[in-house]
Amino acid sequence: MTTVTPSTRFVMGNDLAELRRMTQWVQESAGAAGIAPEVVRILDHCANEAVVNIISYAYEDAKRHDIVLELNKTAHGAGLVIRDDGKPFNMLEAPEHRPAENLAGAQIGGLGIHLIRRMAARCDYRREGGFNVLSLEAQPNPQHCNA
Repeated sequence: MTTVTPSTRFVMGNDLAELRRMTQWVQESAGAAGIAPEVVRILDHCANEAVVNIISYAYEDAKRHDIVLELNKTAHGAGLVIRDDGKPFNMLEAPEHRPAENLAGAQIGGLGIHLIRRMAARCDYRREGGFNVLSLEAQPNPQHCNA
């Protein structure tokens, strides 16, 4: 990701009630940076999918954990970096979602990673100093996530 503006940082707790505040931050920060509305929608959707997964599955205790998001305007759209101190998890290594053959075989859940992969133009994961670091880039009309 080629960053062309300084990042904007947001810290939230691992609580689903914080999602509304996160969405407001994404929309306001991206708007202030002049990021296209289509790109803002992609980033907001990806952020919600990723952070819900973090809150739901990353922690083995009930303590507060900080989830840190950084937003950058890039040459082709915008980048979002999400850091958490949960269990190591690389969503890029998760198996591809397979749609059910019929309604009876459909299961609830499992689409968040699939949607991120389809909406983001670029995805990258690394484990750094005890943190999961997920980097996403959104662009108008992305093809698919290229890890």
